Amino acid sequence: MIKRILGATLLVASFASSAVTDIGLGTLTGVKVYDFTSNKEIRLYFGNDVQYEMTGCNKTATITYSKHSADKINHFLSMALAAYMSGKKVRLTSASDTCEVSLMSLQETRF
Repeated sequence: MIKRILGATLLVASFASSAVTDIGLGTLTGVKVYDFTSNKEIRLYFGNDVQYEMTGCNKTATITYSKHSADKINHFLSMALAAYMSGKKVRLTSASDTCEVSLMSLQETRF
C-alpha cells in the first residue's frame, strides 16, 4: 500500500514539474524571423489583447531553431503567419515554463 502511494506521489510530481504553461492567448502584432550568427529564432509578438500572459515574457514568445526540428519550425511559422494575417487569436504554451513555444493553437478562447 505504501509503495502504491509513493508511486502515485512520484507520478503526480513528475507531471507537475513538466506542466504546460500559457505564454499567452491573443492576436499577434508581429512575427520576426532572425538568422544572425548569434541569434537564430522566431519571435512572436502579442497585441494588447493578450490574456493569460506569462510573467517575464513581455508579450513575446520565442521559437529557437536549435530546440525544434525543421518540420516543427515550419509548422509553427505557418500557423503564426495564418493567425497574424487573419487577425485570429493564437494560444502559445510552453512545456519548460519559459517563453519558448512548445504548443501553438488557433483558438478564440482558452480550453
